[in-house]
Amino acid sequence: MVITKKEKYFLKRKQLKIRMNKIAQYVGCSQSLISRYENNERGMTKEKIKRYREFIDNYKI
Repeated sequence: MVITKKEKYFLKRKQLKIRMNKIAQYVGCSQSLISRYENNERGMTKEKIKRYREFIDNYKI
């Protein structure tokens, strides 16, 4: 089984207990867009995906 980059970031977000409202605020979108993106129901622009990953990568507990 191969884990996609999107799945990797979703799992990392869950492990770090990052709330969707915090990441949505940083990305500049709604919580529902983050949820739909993570559940493969919607896409996001490259810029928003970049900010999504950046927030997770740089998150400090």
